[in-house]
Amino acid sequence: MRYCSVLLVSLFVLAGCSREPDAPAAPASQIQGSLNQVMRGILYPNSNIIFDAQDRDPGGEADPNDPTASAHVFYQPTYGGWEAVENASIALYEAANLIQVPRKCANGNDAPLNDPTYQKGLAALRDVSMQAYQAAQAKDMDAMLEVSDRLTQACATCHDVFRDKVVDGRPVGIEGRC
Repeated sequence: MRYCSVLLVSLFVLAGCSREPDAPAAPASQIQGSLNQVMRGILYPNSNIIFDAQDRDPGGEADPNDPTASAHVFYQPTYGGWEAVENASIALYEAANLIQVPRKCANGNDAPLNDPTYQKGLAALRDVSMQAYQAAQAKDMDAMLEVSDRLTQACATCHDVFRDKVVDGRPVGIEGRC
């Protein structure tokens, strides 16, 4: 009996030792960039890919010597052409999630996340991003022309209210908002 007890305890000890260790907890996400940095790093370049597709066929031949060519022309051998427009559309949609995370503006103020105009701009960005994605999947340049206009309007929803404006080197309009 004593032998069985020792064997049973040994099995429990071995079973406990062979158990997979608990996975480490994921580190808490940290916000590194200001709203301005996220805009310039993600939204601006990806918007330009959408804008470029309104008058240049992303599926056409790339001209690496064209000084006005957008980034998708240079990445065409890898993820270029219409795939670049699709990816840019998805990046814009996902960026809407990033810019609704509490973060600072370039001037140190909190981003206006709860402002109705800001929320309207986010909704418009998401909507037009999916329209751009569908137009890119269809390889429809006429639709890209319409989408580009809607993207401009979506961006202007917030830019007209929150972004600092400078005329002749002096701030004008709503200063210090974001």
